[in-house]
Amino acid sequence: MILQPERSEGAPLAFLKFYGSDFLNATAAWTMEERGVYITLLWYSWVNGGLPGEIERIDRMAPGAKACWSVLDSKFPISPDGMRRNARQERDREAMRAKSLSAAERGKRGAEQRWGSHSNGMAIAIQQSSLNHGNGMASQRSEVRDQSSEFRDQTPEQKHTLNGVAVEPVSSVNDPKPSRAEARPRIGTDADFKAFWDIYPRRVGKGAARAAFFKALPLLADEMELIEEAAARHMIQAVEAYASKPETRALEQKFIPHPVTWLNQRRYIDELEAIRKAIFR
Repeated sequence: MILQPERSEGAPLAFLKFYGSDFLNATAAWTMEERGVYITLLWYSWVNGGLPGEIERIDRMAPGAKACWSVLDSKFPISPDGMRRNARQERDREAMRAKSLSAAERGKRGAEQRWGSHSNGMAIAIQQSSLNHGNGMASQRSEVRDQSSEFRDQTPEQKHTLNGVAVEPVSSVNDPKPSRAEARPRIGTDADFKAFWDIYPRRVGKGAARAAFFKALPLLADEMELIEEAAARHMIQAVEAYASKPETRALEQKFIPHPVTWLNQRRYIDELEAIRKAIFR
């Protein structure tokens, strides 16, 4: 029998953020059964917006939960609505929702800035174009060549019309396309970069490394499906793992890549994926 978890309207997020080092430290004295049940319940809670209040129902969702509840109870306290929730998960959930709303608002503002002054003319153009579509492509091409303003002189009154309907001229002079940097504010701090710089085993090209560091953080967040606030901490974990590897320590300085190279080649992803595999092995 497959147990289907009860869904909640407050749980639209599909992926779970997992803080490997924090999990291992918090469960160091637990049995493997307790860890397994805990991870299972974290997933149920994330996908469904919380867990039922009754331990018997939780035990059916994750068999063995009742026997382990002495260590799990504090991880899923009762909320005012009667459901049990993990406090850190809910902070992540709210941060991700805020990020999503912020991105949607930025997109809306960008669209208004780019198209707001031309939207009426564009709508009229589309409407008029659709009305003229029924006569067949061949005859339409002939009419366009005979009647289009490109092949005949226009009076000043006709220059800003489309099929007799006035439209606003579109200007590209003051209408630049927003760059990726403008659309996405920088994440991370100078203190984050300093922590990275102090750990990296070959400190050369600091200026280029700094630029590459801040460029890499949003890429890391997207690749590992992290909230932006967690990207810098994961980058530090990655560089710590790289710097502490025996093979890295055995290299002569001249064979260790420059930090800007390590960042631009996204080698931090290799380190983070290795950490995840080690946790779930």
